[in-house]
Amino acid sequence: MKNRIVFFSGGNSSFAVADFVKTSFPNDNIVLYFTDTNVENYDLYRFIYEVSDKLKLPMLIHSTGLTPLQLMFEKKMVYNNRIGDCSKYLKMKVASDFLKKGIKPNYEKWYNHEYLKDDNFVTDATLYWGIDFMEMHRAEPITKNWKPFESSFPLIDNFIDHHEVLDRHSIKECFLYSIGASHNNCNMKCVKAGMSHYKLFAQKMPEEFQKHVEEEHYLKLYVSSYRYIKDIESDGRDGWDEDVRQQLFHELDDAYRDYFYGRAKKPKIYVHPCATATVEYKEKKHYCFVYNKNEQSIRRKVFRTYLKPSTEHMFIKQYAFMKRNGKPYPLTQFVKDLRVNPQKIDPHSHGGCGCFTDYSSTMTSNENEQLTLAI
Repeated sequence: MKNRIVFFSGGNSSFAVADFVKTSFPNDNIVLYFTDTNVENYDLYRFIYEVSDKLKLPMLIHSTGLTPLQLMFEKKMVYNNRIGDCSKYLKMKVASDFLKKGIKPNYEKWYNHEYLKDDNFVTDATLYWGIDFMEMHRAEPITKNWKPFESSFPLIDNFIDHHEVLDRHSIKECFLYSIGASHNNCNMKCVKAGMSHYKLFAQKMPEEFQKHVEEEHYLKLYVSSYRYIKDIESDGRDGWDEDVRQQLFHELDDAYRDYFYGRAKKPKIYVHPCATATVEYKEKKHYCFVYNKNEQSIRRKVFRTYLKPSTEHMFIKQYAFMKRNGKPYPLTQFVKDLRVNPQKIDPHSHGGCGCFTDYSSTMTSNENEQLTLAI
């Protein structure tokens, strides 16, 4: 009896793989493995439990306890289609720590545990991935990253009709697929998604989309304020010292934490630090990484948003989930373009995270400590 672990995301592809493995190796020790980002669509959970029931396979659910938004809050970063570590910390690290090191995350749940044939289901296991021939570029890095485990990609080696598998088990397709989404991840709130994805999001799930616009806005202000405070320099003659900096960090955290953790509908009233600075310090540069096609490298470039508090000018960095033509593209601007300049919305810009392809299992002790304290 061989151990077989299916990386089960709640998508059609991973379900098709689970069915293939169960059909091909009915007598082996098979586990559905789901890493939860805690922000999935409600219908995804219905789907994964139903699949576990219909296939009569045990399902192991692991989670850090953080959502992608909370992770960005703790990391003091706004992820986008250039930088997005959501899957790295919430999925890849969770799975790698458990399978390679035996470290369980903060949250663990078994479903249909009675179908597990042997509790030792990790040793010499083969890992199965829902990658098809359209994503063959992901297979090689996944295989490399997950050694010494053997990785298998049934959808590359075999033609499997997702809909036939769904119909055969009488399982209804997930809600996000029914509205035209290309994947069933994070309830459409993928920071690496493209403009056509966000257009669909705005049209089919307007209330959730508006909430996401709000989340980006407050996260942008939080990160901008944090970096402003972090970069303040002083010789101490004005009364500034590290205790003052830490106090400002504490006030900033207190203003936003309850909002990002769902304990408050809005952040507390908080004034950006540069608003109370003297004129010479009102302009503050914040940086984001921009891909420069000419040099084929990552460069740093400054982008500023023009604000006018009272009669003086203030500049703050415009962080955004999306970047368009190499520049930050906040969802507030996207909403305006969608309404008055729809031709700016690229219909072929779908985006996607490509989970589990680019990951190193190493993490600094500071990063580990930061996330542990957050949870």
